[in-house]
Amino acid sequence: MHINDDCFVIEIADPDTGNVVQDGERGSVHITTLFRHSAPQIRFNINDISSYMTGGACPCGCTFRRLTRIYGRNDNMVKVRGVNVFTEAIGVAVAEDSRSNGEYFCVIERVGESGREELTVKVEVPELVAHGAAVKDSLERRRRDVIGLRTIVSPVGVHALDSHTGLSQISNIKRLLDQRK
Repeated sequence: MHINDDCFVIEIADPDTGNVVQDGERGSVHITTLFRHSAPQIRFNINDISSYMTGGACPCGCTFRRLTRIYGRNDNMVKVRGVNVFTEAIGVAVAEDSRSNGEYFCVIERVGESGREELTVKVEVPELVAHGAAVKDSLERRRRDVIGLRTIVSPVGVHALDSHTGLSQISNIKRLLDQRK
């Protein structure tokens, strides 16, 4: 994703502090427009998480800087044990498993005397008795690779998450409940 440096200034900033991060580090994308065809935008935070690509030149020959990709939205990111977790990344891993129907809900809580943060992902599995254990094992392994964090996967029956996600009542579906506070 090339950035037209002659038209825009793109900054990747820490979502909490607003300070610009080093190339290759993930952060929130801020845009400043250099031309005034409409209202000027100065350090406009678009709330997307990305990072500058490091390394060699682009194979196409363009010399502009590049973004790696959009990892998710800042408002859908939460830190668990120091790792940035995007609920969308979890959703992609769930959707890739054909034994689930793609519905999931994440719960973060503190457990034990030490207050260790634990992420549990509840996943709807249509044939729960036949595939529940296999889905649990497969997704726990996949999550560790995708988000770099060990999670607990809890398979549940179809429609069991409706009361948490609001899927049947509202258009803005909830995917996360943070109970650490």
